[in-house]
Amino acid sequence: MLILGVCGSTHGEGNSRHMLNLIAGAARAEGAEVELLDLLAEPLPLFRPDQTYDSDPVVKRVRQRCAEADGFILVSPEYHGCMSGWMKNFLDFHYHEFAGKLFAVAASTGGSLGVSCNTQMRVAIQHCHGWTLPYQAAVRESEFEADGSLQKPAAVERLQRMGRDVVIYGRLLREQFLGDRQQVRSGQTPSQAAGFAGWYV
Repeated sequence: MLILGVCGSTHGEGNSRHMLNLIAGAARAEGAEVELLDLLAEPLPLFRPDQTYDSDPVVKRVRQRCAEADGFILVSPEYHGCMSGWMKNFLDFHYHEFAGKLFAVAASTGGSLGVSCNTQMRVAIQHCHGWTLPYQAAVRESEFEADGSLQKPAAVERLQRMGRDVVIYGRLLREQFLGDRQQVRSGQTPSQAAGFAGWYV
């Protein structure tokens, strides 16, 4: 099980990164291989629908990593009630790479509950035929210590639960999706009988 963690913050030491590391650590403890995609190190260009990006090495690498992943962890700071432009731009570059995969979504906020930010990420994932955990997480800036550590037990527990669940339930969903798709490819099942996986043969 390969999980790709993506941080939507352009702050090198932002709270979103600390949250991502907590979730990723719990996913690793559950037996998953977890890779972190640093969009600061590999910045995507601003997405334009009139461009193919076939010759852009960064876009090709990021798309390949997304295609190889079995599930995702997305953490974004909340700006004006929205996910960051950095995270939205990442999502805009992908579609087929997300289908049939489970996502954990979380937000770092100034003081809100992060509902709007998380909902936007959830909607974007849904429109790419991906799944999200049936709950989400948000951590306020005031809940972090000066060194970036998170001491509030309930927040730590929720993030760790996300890491565990994205592995456990992500594996089940991914295996079913791949099995359905393989049956269509082998001619055992007509595409319409394989659910939405039949669109990805």
